[in-house]
Amino acid sequence: MELHELSAKNTSDIKRLLLEIFSGEPWNDVWADTQLELYVLELLGNSNPLLLGLYENERLIGLSLGRIKHWCEGTEYWIDEFGILPEKQNQGAGTEFLTKIKRYLSERGIAGMVLLTERTVPAYHFYKRNGFYEKEEQAFLAADIS
Repeated sequence: MELHELSAKNTSDIKRLLLEIFSGEPWNDVWADTQLELYVLELLGNSNPLLLGLYENERLIGLSLGRIKHWCEGTEYWIDEFGILPEKQNQGAGTEFLTKIKRYLSERGIAGMVLLTERTVPAYHFYKRNGFYEKEEQAFLAADIS
C-alpha cells in the first residue's frame, strides 16, 4: 500500500470514497451532491491543506483529509476526515495508513495529529489502539443557532 498526497484533481475519487465510507453504519451520512462538492472544496481550500490517500494496486482505499496548523506547542496535523473503505476495514489497512502518515509527518517536522470522533463508534477504539489519547483538559463544545 502506498501513501500519496491528494489534490483538486482527485475530487471525484474523494467524494466517492467519502460516500462509500460514511453512508453506512455507524455513520449513516446522507449527502446531497452539491453539499458534498462544497465540503470537499472547503477541505481542499483550507489554509495549509494536507489531504492524503492510501492506495492499494492504484485504487484509492483510504482518506485522511485535514490541514497543517501552527501552534505554540509545535506544528500539528488536524484531521477532519479519516476513513478506510468498509471492505478493507479490520484487515490492518487503517493501522498501516496511520503508520505511514506518522512517518510522513515526522519527516516534515510535524509534531502531532489531532482529530475528533465520537466515543460511541468503533473508530474511537481504533484511534486509541493506534496511539491517540484524550486530552482531559479539552472540551468539545457546540451551540445550536435557531
